[in-house]
Amino acid sequence: MKKKELTASEQELMKAVWEIEEEGGVPTTRTVRKKVDEWRAERITSQSVYVQMGNLQQKGYIEIKKDEKEDRVYTSIVKKEDYVKRQAKYWAGFWNKTVPGYVMMAIGKNISKEERDELRRYLDELD
Repeated sequence: MKKKELTASEQELMKAVWEIEEEGGVPTTRTVRKKVDEWRAERITSQSVYVQMGNLQQKGYIEIKKDEKEDRVYTSIVKKEDYVKRQAKYWAGFWNKTVPGYVMMAIGKNISKEERDELRRYLDELD
């Protein structure tokens, strides 16, 4: 099933959910707000999280349940890696490039030695 595209705000909330899960935490309204507030100059409200998480649930990206304290718990359904791959393919097609061509267009020619080394490691893993 093709997933609906995410708004910038929804992407930010999904990133928060994925990061909290990767860190071994539980994505709740409070932990998601805290994570997003670390990235933003302005604070996000609980109501905004509720509304956007409802949108993410309708789009099939998360599941929402309540824990024993009646806190909302958000669980990702879509893996971060799958979402990133889908986005890379979308933007490559948008710019009429292959995915590697899009990556090269995105990073440009002036990349640091560390970035070149990382790119080489990725390419070596493909062999």
